[in-house]
Amino acid sequence: MTITETGPPAVAELPPLSEDRLYTAEQAAPYVNISARYLKRGAASDTIQHTYVGRFPRWSAQNIRDIVAGLPHRPRSKKRR
Repeated sequence: MTITETGPPAVAELPPLSEDRLYTAEQAAPYVNISARYLKRGAASDTIQHTYVGRFPRWSAQNIRDIVAGLPHRPRSKKRR
């Protein structure tokens, strides 16, 4: 009997990142090897690279590369209206 692994695909099996699109947490998570929930929480607390489209966080190819490289994130400025 063999045991098969279930889970996210290995990074080598993923298609290359596209520069002209934004990824949802579920789409970006396999590239950074963390859960989609962790990405969403990081965006909500403004501790990881992300972009908002309306009220939904999204990740560009550059954001994903920055997270993988461990580059520090500059939080958004808090503007009062």
